[in-house]
Amino acid sequence: MKIRTYILVLWLCSAIAVSLQAHAQEAVIHENAPASYGHEHTNVLKLRAGYSRQLDTYLSPLAFHGWQVGLGNEWWQSFRSKTGLSGAGRPAGWGHVGRVDIAAATYTNTARSNSFYGLQIAAGWGAFYCWQWLDNRLKLHLGPYLEAGFAARDLNGNVNKPLSFDIAVDLMAMSGISWSFYGNKTSYRLNYLVRTNLLGFDYLPHYWQSYYEITEGVPGMARCSGHWNHHSLKHELTLDMQFSHSTWRIGATHLLNDYGTADLHFSQNTVGLVIACIWKYRLYPNARL
Repeated sequence: MKIRTYILVLWLCSAIAVSLQAHAQEAVIHENAPASYGHEHTNVLKLRAGYSRQLDTYLSPLAFHGWQVGLGNEWWQSFRSKTGLSGAGRPAGWGHVGRVDIAAATYTNTARSNSFYGLQIAAGWGAFYCWQWLDNRLKLHLGPYLEAGFAARDLNGNVNKPLSFDIAVDLMAMSGISWSFYGNKTSYRLNYLVRTNLLGFDYLPHYWQSYYEITEGVPGMARCSGHWNHHSLKHELTLDMQFSHSTWRIGATHLLNDYGTADLHFSQNTVGLVIACIWKYRLYPNARL
């Protein structure tokens, strides 16, 4: 009986010691080392401003140049699962991202004889798998991304062609790489993200144009799209800076969009700067980027 009591007491002491050691190691990991990608929950509110070149052959055969300003929100989060694939209710390495962007611009042609206003709205969602190396400082993610976009252009100086718009839905390939490095009181992350279209759907309405008493139609289209008839590239290079009470992002973005038919051709090339504020960057706030 005494032997059983001694064994029970020894087993309890060993279990308590192992438990305390595990909690201590977990606390050290959360406080002093980068957390895993599954512990990240990022929400980004961003402001974009840049210079843009726009071509819309329905409104004008000339190219237009101008300035574009936009607001956007994006969020990054790991998948949650009841199967416990990662041992904590989260599939290890898998996550998803969502975005909503709106931008407005004003353009003037090269001859400065006409101008138009532009409006763009885009929303998308994607899933990705993340690979991590070097104590989670180097990360690479890759996955599919589905995006829907709407663009409208309002011509100012020609009532015969007052408005043009188009709608596109694209399945895109999404990829990104990031590198984290640390200062004394600040941590940083350098990011490069890129998306390009693979397969999608384009819609352009059937337009009418009139000159005095002469009218003619410009046929629209509703077609399957891909690299053979629609070129879309969106990428950005940014730097995240985590301070004591806030995290900020600065960087540069580039958008290339080119597609159309024999009668209608649309092209946009935009380069801009982005400034963003990031909330809830870590589920463990003491962990670095």
